[in-house]
Amino acid sequence: MKVVLFFSRFTFICNIAFLLFAFFRWIEVKKTSNTHNDVVLPVPFLKNLVITLGFSAIIINLAMNLVYLVFIVSGNSKKILPWLGIANFLFLILQVYYFFFYKD
Repeated sequence: MKVVLFFSRFTFICNIAFLLFAFFRWIEVKKTSNTHNDVVLPVPFLKNLVITLGFSAIIINLAMNLVYLVFIVSGNSKKILPWLGIANFLFLILQVYYFFFYKD
């Protein structure tokens, strides 16, 4: 059970990274609309890590929500922290909207 709790927390951290990823993307879109040069700026390591975790968060979150679903169907839902499961599910809805329906 500690493995599921660990991955639930890791998924939540990836979801926070997704919010930062969306914020960085918004900043880049705003910056490119004001300037017209096509220069790629180097991304620092921490920002690069946040972008990678944020972009892959939808896959990690989908897998974790499927694990939650298996636990709920099998009747072991008491082993899941309710606030963490709800937060990860809400992030999944937000991520699906952002990656598939949101247009800049």
